[in-house]
Amino acid sequence: SLWKRFFLQSYSSAIVAIILLIFIFSVFTDAFLTPFNLFNLSRTAAVYAFIGASQLILMVIGDMNLGIGACGALSTVVMGTLITKFGLPILPAVLMAVLVSVLCGLMIGLLVVKMKLNPWIITLAMSFVFNGLAIGYSHGYSYEMPETLTWIGRTKLGIFSFLFILMVVMIVILYVMFRHMKYGRDILAVGGNRTAARLSGINVDWITISCNILSCVFACLAAILWASRTGTASPNTGSDWMMYSIAVCAIGGIPLLGGSFTALGFFCGAWILTMVRNGLTMLNVDVYYEQVFLGIIIFFG
Repeated sequence: SLWKRFFLQSYSSAIVAIILLIFIFSVFTDAFLTPFNLFNLSRTAAVYAFIGASQLILMVIGDMNLGIGACGALSTVVMGTLITKFGLPILPAVLMAVLVSVLCGLMIGLLVVKMKLNPWIITLAMSFVFNGLAIGYSHGYSYEMPETLTWIGRTKLGIFSFLFILMVVMIVILYVMFRHMKYGRDILAVGGNRTAARLSGINVDWITISCNILSCVFACLAAILWASRTGTASPNTGSDWMMYSIAVCAIGGIPLLGGSFTALGFFCGAWILTMVRNGLTMLNVDVYYEQVFLGIIIFFG
C-alpha cells in the first residue's frame, strides 16, 4: 500500500517528526508560525544544512570529519582579517577563505589516504591544529562584517530568508550529483563497498581526498553564512558543529556506514534540528536540557 511504501523510506520518520513538531509547538505557543519566526527558522535551518553537508559528504563514504568546526573557524577568521585589516573586497576575501578550506581538506585527505589511519584520529588531530591557527591568527578577536556581507544572512524573501534559497539550491545540487552524475555514483559505490568499488575501477583514494576537500569547503561556506547572519567573523565559530552536523544527518536518515543519500531526509533533518531548538526556547525550556530532547529525537528517528 501507499502508506506501507512511505514508512519503508528512510526519510519517513523525519517527515512525521516535522508534522508532530509543527502541531505541538503551534498549539503551545502562538508565535511559532508567525512570519517573523518562520523567517528565523528558515535562515537557521539553512546554516544547519550547510553544516550538515560538511559531514554528509564524508558519511556517504563511511568516514567522518571531526574538524569541520575548526576548519570553519579558520576560514572565517581569514575572511574577517582580510576584510577588516587589509581592506580586501568581499569576493576576494571569500575566495581566499574557500582556498584555505580547500587546503585544509586536501591535507586531511592526503593524510587519510597515505597514512592509512582512522579518519577519526586524523580529523581530531587536525581540528586542534586548525583551531589553534584560528585563535593564534586572530588573537581571539572577532571581526565585524560589512553590510554587503550581512545582507546575505538578513535579507527576507517573502516569509523566508535568502539563506533558505541557498539551502534549497545546495540540496538540489547534491541530489543531482548523487542521482545523475558519475562522480556522485562513485561516492555512493565507495560508501557501499570500498573493495568492490576499487575492483570496478573507481579511484577510491581520489574519492576520499575529494570528499574531504568538499567537506571542508562546505564547512567554510557554513562559516561564511554564519558570519553573514550574526554580523561577526569569530574564531569561536563552529565549537559545537560536530554534534549538530551528525544530528542533521542522523535525523535525516543518512546511515553512518555510508552508501546512501536522501535529499528529502537531509532537508528534513536540518529543519527538525532548528524547530526543536526554536520551539523549546519559545516554551521557556531550560537551555541546558535542550540536548536531551535532541538525543531523544535522534534515537527514535
